[in-house]
Amino acid sequence: MKINSNSGRITLLALGVTGYFLGGFIFVGSSQTSEAQAEEVKALPITTKDYSFGYWKDSMSKHAHQKLSGLLHIETGHYGLELDMKNLPKAKFGLLDDDLDYAGALAANGKRMEGLGATDLKIELNKGGKVYRAVSCASSKTANKGGLASTALWESARYAQNFEIQGLNFKADDGEQLSTLSNLHVVAWPDSFSVTAEVEPAVDYKTGTEMGVNGKGICVVEKPVSIPHLPEMEHQKFTLETWVKVPQKYYQKSKGWILCKNGHEMVDGNFGFQLSRGTFYGIMNIGGKGKVVKLRSHHHALVADKWHHLALTYDGTTLSFYLDGAPIGTQKIAVPRVPGKNNLMIGKRADGHGAVSPLVMDQIRVWNRSLTRNELIQHTRKPAVIPNRAGLTYVNDFETKEPVHRQTWENATLSVSLKGKDKQWSKQQKFPGKWTVGKTNKLSVVCDVVNQKRQSYKNTKVAVAMPKNKFAEVKYDEHFNAFVSNIPKIKRSFRLNPNSTLKDQKNYDDIEITVDSDKVGTVPFLLDLRAPASITGVCPILCDENGEPTGISVQLSKNWHYTKMGAYLRAYTLLPTVKGQKKYKLRIAYGFYGQVPAASHSQLSLVGYGGNGRWDQLAIGSWGETYCMDLDFSLVDVVVTDVRMLMSRNGLKGQKWDWTDAGWGGDWLNVKDNKGEKHLLNGVKTAYIAHGPCLSEVKYDGYYGAQREIDFASTVRTLRTDDYARTFTTIKYKFDKAVNADGCLFKMGRSNHYVTPKVAYGNVDGLIKEHKVPDGVKLGAKFIPSMEMTGSAPHWVSFPGANHPEGRDWGSGYRSMVIRSYKVTSGGKVYTQPTVEFPAFRPKGAKSNIDFLIKAPAAVKVF
Repeated sequence: MKINSNSGRITLLALGVTGYFLGGFIFVGSSQTSEAQAEEVKALPITTKDYSFGYWKDSMSKHAHQKLSGLLHIETGHYGLELDMKNLPKAKFGLLDDDLDYAGALAANGKRMEGLGATDLKIELNKGGKVYRAVSCASSKTANKGGLASTALWESARYAQNFEIQGLNFKADDGEQLSTLSNLHVVAWPDSFSVTAEVEPAVDYKTGTEMGVNGKGICVVEKPVSIPHLPEMEHQKFTLETWVKVPQKYYQKSKGWILCKNGHEMVDGNFGFQLSRGTFYGIMNIGGKGKVVKLRSHHHALVADKWHHLALTYDGTTLSFYLDGAPIGTQKIAVPRVPGKNNLMIGKRADGHGAVSPLVMDQIRVWNRSLTRNELIQHTRKPAVIPNRAGLTYVNDFETKEPVHRQTWENATLSVSLKGKDKQWSKQQKFPGKWTVGKTNKLSVVCDVVNQKRQSYKNTKVAVAMPKNKFAEVKYDEHFNAFVSNIPKIKRSFRLNPNSTLKDQKNYDDIEITVDSDKVGTVPFLLDLRAPASITGVCPILCDENGEPTGISVQLSKNWHYTKMGAYLRAYTLLPTVKGQKKYKLRIAYGFYGQVPAASHSQLSLVGYGGNGRWDQLAIGSWGETYCMDLDFSLVDVVVTDVRMLMSRNGLKGQKWDWTDAGWGGDWLNVKDNKGEKHLLNGVKTAYIAHGPCLSEVKYDGYYGAQREIDFASTVRTLRTDDYARTFTTIKYKFDKAVNADGCLFKMGRSNHYVTPKVAYGNVDGLIKEHKVPDGVKLGAKFIPSMEMTGSAPHWVSFPGANHPEGRDWGSGYRSMVIRSYKVTSGGKVYTQPTVEFPAFRPKGAKSNIDFLIKAPAAVKVF
């Protein structure tokens, strides 16, 4: 770790065991590329300007007293594009004609973007002769309330940036708003970008009759719907089931009661469903005050505009909660339930307290028995069918004579244009006939920045093939501005799961690519592969036709959270062309690369999970994450999230090499502003130098603080190995304005209910001291106050035996850290011995939970 204060500097280099590493090594391994092949790579027409970045000018998240600019930056080797979430027409564009390469542009922070020129971005819909223009988006409403999550990051790494600006707001010159369900997609490559408007007439949701999962349902928006009590709604043994949908426009407001009967949680007999930040809850009270049971789904289970089936069952002993037919949680109660006699409320707590939860509901059913899982699966698959009605005592399908109104556009015209001083692009299309709710139309404008390069694609063909498979034709797609190979499924001779054979784990998907062109150059290519053999550790490598790696980067972007698409890999690259045919092999490694588990560092999309910001996921092998980072603070307020051990099993009979645990959480710099709030990351750019499979390397550069008080740069690496997971991190902080030094320079820890029975630390000569941690160390207490480590580097810290006592049913390890170098220069003095501290976090019951902090030297009070 290196800190520079008033022309001084701080550098933290660490190396971690089973999880954490701040490490100052650069591994130089033997190349798998021959000398002749290396010369061939040098001659290929991929230039030092073939890179791109996508990032927020300041931040994606903020404190209450701060404001966000809402400016999204696309920066490449050739051009810059700025999009304003608060005022979409007010864009900026300009050519970037310097000679900075990928690393140089990263280190320049956002300074290259300062000279962009004003550019008018128009997304217009002409309906019946009246023109409506997209003036803002959903993120404009949340930019000053906490975040910009309504602008979703799909893919972002070396070559391509894919952002979806959700919730376009269309308005006419006279102020009339048009109700639409519309998004704007921007896909940027180094020398061009595409802008796609995706538009659909929207439902104008109001409390009352609405379309249900089958026939009609009930909508709740501005006020709840109350249904009087009936005896058939209540039983000692029972099942409650219903269907619920939350429209996209209300997704951010999805918090509160979905359905509630009998007052509130503390009332004996209360039951129902809740929703909070995308998490569903099944609730029942048996016994009155303090006897409430809450069963929850996984985080962000809610998918906007999707019908979800919820069911709560009680068989007299066990309460069970089901989501979409799948069991979510159970709890043994074994107490007779007392039926209630109060009303049932949709969209609010039954006693009327709290805010309304906007939603659409259909088919409330109550049974006098506990339905089986198979019965609930049948109800989920066929909402209109009830195979066995035995025990069904109450049904409300909300079928009324009240009509459901839908808007219809006729012969509408959609247009998209960008007009600036130097560059102009535009396109429009008329959609004849009726344009109704549920029908989405798209219009893409491809903006060539360099030499109308797209013209060269006309005489280029790309084909993909794989033995035992027949893939669809590869076509140029304006939306992605690339040749796209859509592969929904691969027929494989191997299968990967936690108990796969070693032979299977060492298999690859080898996809043959043929490029036929009449020119020497490059073509943008996207492999959209659904259902990879395993998603957590996938790593694509572009090889020549013989399987030798070419050294040409392949962007690793993926997602396993978006249920509409399932787990997928999106691998972007620039394929060099020659006059004639050029053949490649895209090799996709999973568990192993060669004889050792592969390393990968990927951009993992959060779309479908929540947050929608930049999330980086590291893996060794393909058996779960080993380390993750939230660089946009879109889900949490720390950088380091998941930390897991490698190649373990839950006991001798447990599954081999499954997902594991080693204690969640950690952070980089954590110092506070003059209002006592943590300085947040600001203007962070990311350069994916290498995704793997032998050694990964990703660089981060930006600032901390709303006024950019601290400049930082970091490099994170992981490497293939077959013993334990290592993450290497180098961090440099430079303080340009006065900042209180209290806080930490790096943190290892933050796991709720973790147990740390021991703390050990030492240096290059071995163990200095081991502490047995007593029970009862309270949150915030300093188990070991700030102290300076002694002896020579490397210094190290470990938590032997740390565990989650009631964690998931999987293998568990513990974290350690090695500090290879530490240097603080402040006030003319240099400090090289790490100052550390061991405070307590939230424990499990009477046990103790200790974290580890790397601190500023005791004598340094202000940077």
